[in-house]
Amino acid sequence: MLDVRKLVLLREVEARGSIAAAAEALNYTRSAVSQQLSALEAETGTELVDRGSRRACLTVAGRLLAGHTERVLADLEAAEAELQAIGGRVSGELRVGVPFHEGPALMVPVLTRVRREHPDLRITLQGLPSGRARTAVRLGQVDLVLAVRYDQVPEPSVPGLHEEPLAVDRVRLVTAVGDGRDEIPDGEPAARPPALADFADRPWILADGSGLRDVVLHACAAAGFVPDVVARTGDAQAVLGLVSCGWGVSLMPDLVPERAGYPVRRIALDGLRLRRHLSLVVRRGTLKRPAVAAVMAAVRAAVDLLPGRCADGEREPDGGDGTVRDGCPDC
Repeated sequence: MLDVRKLVLLREVEARGSIAAAAEALNYTRSAVSQQLSALEAETGTELVDRGSRRACLTVAGRLLAGHTERVLADLEAAEAELQAIGGRVSGELRVGVPFHEGPALMVPVLTRVRREHPDLRITLQGLPSGRARTAVRLGQVDLVLAVRYDQVPEPSVPGLHEEPLAVDRVRLVTAVGDGRDEIPDGEPAARPPALADFADRPWILADGSGLRDVVLHACAAAGFVPDVVARTGDAQAVLGLVSCGWGVSLMPDLVPERAGYPVRRIALDGLRLRRHLSLVVRRGTLKRPAVAAVMAAVRAAVDLLPGRCADGEREPDGGDGTVRDGCPDC
């Protein structure tokens, strides 16, 4: 019978792209990982790692075995979860990945309530950029994440995961409140919601390090202009703060809360349909784990109460100029 520990090493090499990266992640030496993989090749009687390439890629047989390993690990984790579910006790440690900079500010209040209701459960938080969230769950760095994606930005498929859609919110233009520039270029009040092209001459602020940056660049290109980027930051809250101060304009999902004391004006643009999707991501094998089930149920209940959230992600603007009067919900 194949050694599961050696299979885990093979899967780590496949997921991380090299023996060195796998060794670092598992706190092994490179030579130790290489020796274990050689032993696995001897057990299987076939070459699993192409050591002729600089990054030690897996062979066809290696990728096949790594795929089986993914399912084996999911089954083992599911067995563990079902054993825990027999007792029903919500305990142990749950590592949660949170996109602190992208919001919504939803997870921490929910997790605080879960921790209060289940004092035997230890919850730890890890800030993760949205692009790494799903892979971090797959590799066991965290157990659960609030993940985001945008229609315009393809997400690579990550094996071994269960992804549960939570909510959809619309991405709108954000400008400073009362900056005196809420008019179309000819100086006349807009008789229709403004278009993105009406803001081509404005300075722009980009939320770097996330899919939102790509959404902005793609939308501006489709509108026929390249934005004049005057600030870049990986913190969505900082983007909104700069917008509030009149530094520039940007695009932002409705459920990203504005900073206290730094209000912004959110405008629905004519002909522009941009949406952000929120979901909970866990490994398939952990679904019946009591701690995972408790958190997922609590997050679902909290999302159902979010103002401005609906099934298709749309919320009609209150005025003919496209302005969302009630601003961003304090979620």
